[in-house]
Amino acid sequence: MTRAGKQRAPNTACVTGVFAALLALIAAWPLWSHWQARRAQLQRVARIAQTSRHIAPEISDPAISLRVTRLGPLLASWESIGGCGAGSTGGAGTVKWIGHNTTGGLFQDITLANYIHFAGGYNLIFSTQLTRDFTDRWNFGVLVPFAYKRYNDYKGLPVDIANVGLADINVLGTYKFGSIRDTSLTLSVGIPTGTHEAKYKMDLLTQEKQLGPGRISGSLVVDHAMDKDWGLIVLGGMASWRGGENELGNYRAPFASLYGYAGYFLGPLVPTLGLALSGFLKPDRDRGIEQDVPTLLASLNASVEWSNDWLAVLLGVSVPIGLYAPLADKRVGGIMQGQNPIGIQPWTAAIGFSVSPF
Repeated sequence: MTRAGKQRAPNTACVTGVFAALLALIAAWPLWSHWQARRAQLQRVARIAQTSRHIAPEISDPAISLRVTRLGPLLASWESIGGCGAGSTGGAGTVKWIGHNTTGGLFQDITLANYIHFAGGYNLIFSTQLTRDFTDRWNFGVLVPFAYKRYNDYKGLPVDIANVGLADINVLGTYKFGSIRDTSLTLSVGIPTGTHEAKYKMDLLTQEKQLGPGRISGSLVVDHAMDKDWGLIVLGGMASWRGGENELGNYRAPFASLYGYAGYFLGPLVPTLGLALSGFLKPDRDRGIEQDVPTLLASLNASVEWSNDWLAVLLGVSVPIGLYAPLADKRVGGIMQGQNPIGIQPWTAAIGFSVSPF
């Protein structure tokens, strides 16, 4: 019995030692895991800092570099710019994309559907914008709009007409500047791919019913984003050349806009309110005849964006209020006749989707 007990003692000590080692390993595992995670984070920050030194030495501070990354999608705001024939309001009073948006893919795809409502009809404008960041400063892309313009009781007749097809394609280039890339300058050039001479039974449609001006158009847009703890503020302006006068005598006046938007970060939601003020150089003309259109617009805008890491969805509405210029042929004894100098213009409702695949 005594010999047997002496033989069991070493086995008991071995088991006890193994058990103690396992307990020590279990206790040490969280500390080792935390150290590994911290080491990986420091290596990632070092890689970001090294990359930013090569791309932009002035933002080599990792904290600033990370803020630039956050501001990137905030400056990816989007709207139907250029006033190049896709909409019935000449490019003003459109819904602008404000929110987190999406980023990080090989390219960004933003698709926006605008429903523009007015007395006697409506317009549906489907636009797809494809862009890609080539550096932290430069972004290039293309915007392709498809329009469905419907008009009821055309010229008082029991006839409904629709003009459907490709509107003017825009080529876009954006340059971001500032120490944290919080300001962007976008140049858009409209290519006259939309028809400007559609007819109904040999009757040429008026220019707002056409899909384009028949001439090259262009816009210059400046956006500045102020990133706050509670959300963001975007201030900006746009100057647009809408093609001028074409061979049919149709004239689209250039215009300029100033706008401001404020969005509140509410988890994955970003509700936004905005105001845009737009002024046209003069009224448009259709085949040489001055049209009854406003020369000043104040557009009230509201939208909400929901987003996660790979998808963003926007719902928005824009209601423009117009101030009309006096028309000489509507004046009698120096008093304007038959025209309200202030009026609500065609309102716009929009839904958009943004993804950054690959």
